Amino acid sequence: MGWVPVYKREMLMLIHRIGGMGYFITGLLFPMIYLLAFGWGLGSSVDIAGGYIAYLAKGMLAISVMMNSFQQTVIAISAARFYHKTFQTLKMSPVSNSNIAFGMAMAGVTRGVVAGIIIYVTSLLFFGVEVMSTQGAVGLVLTAMCFSSFGIAVGMFINGQEQFSIVNNFIITPMTFFCGSFFPIANLPDIVYRLVQYLPLSLTNGLLRMYQWDFAAVESACLLLVITLAVYFWSINRIRHYNEFK
Repeated sequence: MGWVPVYKREMLMLIHRIGGMGYFITGLLFPMIYLLAFGWGLGSSVDIAGGYIAYLAKGMLAISVMMNSFQQTVIAISAARFYHKTFQTLKMSPVSNSNIAFGMAMAGVTRGVVAGIIIYVTSLLFFGVEVMSTQGAVGLVLTAMCFSSFGIAVGMFINGQEQFSIVNNFIITPMTFFCGSFFPIANLPDIVYRLVQYLPLSLTNGLLRMYQWDFAAVESACLLLVITLAVYFWSINRIRHYNEFK
């Protein structure tokens, strides 16, 4: 349980943000703007079973979990490296690299899930979203773990805001728009569809819209689990090779 102190430290920071209410406002603002703008603007012209706003709400849920898990983890690690100069102290402690990674990843999962709960409750109350299935819940938890681990790896090698923006603009933003959050990926050109169908966010959006554990659901969950484990072990490797004094 060596990861628990690392997790508790990150959670104290999260509780402080929630106490200021800014976390709730920030967590709601981005997805609510998209829900209202796209839902009102395109809802009547997009023919999707269950209604476009309900479809879009699930996509916003996946995006919120992804972004909060990733961005907040990168920010936490960057702050520890560049401003507080405390990450090397953590590395020199008796806590193992795997425990550091797991503690920070679990903190990222918590951030993502908290943001997801905010969006889900809002969507359930105001936009008529269906009750979440176990497939969707599994997808969201795995997504949170995947992108918090990715946030650790990115946070360990970037040297400033510019490099973070590059990752955000060329990896996170394209997934936001092309992985089934705003429209079914089946609508994409065949070559693009083949490229994006196995991306983590595409798998999560698929699971959010499944309600039984058939072959497609099991396959998507297993693929997402494999990707998550690969990214997690990559994050451990990045921590293992980090040295502030190099």
